[in-house]
Amino acid sequence: MFVNNKLKEIGMKKIIFIIGIIIVITGFFMENLAQPFAPWAKLSGDAPEEINARKYPVPSKDEVGVPAYPGAVISSVSAPKQDTIKYEQEVMAFVNLVTSEPSSSVISFYKKILTNDKGWNYSEEYKTFVKGQTQNALTGFIPTVKIRDESGDNYDLVYVDPNFKKNLKTRIEITYKRSE
Repeated sequence: MFVNNKLKEIGMKKIIFIIGIIIVITGFFMENLAQPFAPWAKLSGDAPEEINARKYPVPSKDEVGVPAYPGAVISSVSAPKQDTIKYEQEVMAFVNLVTSEPSSSVISFYKKILTNDKGWNYSEEYKTFVKGQTQNALTGFIPTVKIRDESGDNYDLVYVDPNFKKNLKTRIEITYKRSE
């Protein structure tokens, strides 16, 4: 009887342990699965309702395939595929980010991630990472990560909170292949 109870106790501990592991793993995958790529930039109080609605969906981290710069926020995203179907060739989707960090920090971050062994090349002259050969960067049909200085005067920042906008230093323009 004592042995039987001991076996039951050990069996229950194993079951509880396995359930705990399943909960942790499920939580990890749920946390990382389909997470929005980055948050939107904070809007000013006078932003029109159609701007506040932000109807275009934010892509997931997996969709973009390139990480957002830590702390960067979205200033604009491309229209959904169904809204761009009229183009003869597939148009690369894009997400534009802005940050108060200097471009040199952003470039350093992406140089560690977008490496040659992963198929990325960097053009110092254009401050652009290209998936493939750099001479193809201007075609608009291959993934790129462009780093630009930001003044806060871009069209997609018109309704962004002025207190946030005044500190912006860098724009990150990421183009990526849409998932089918």
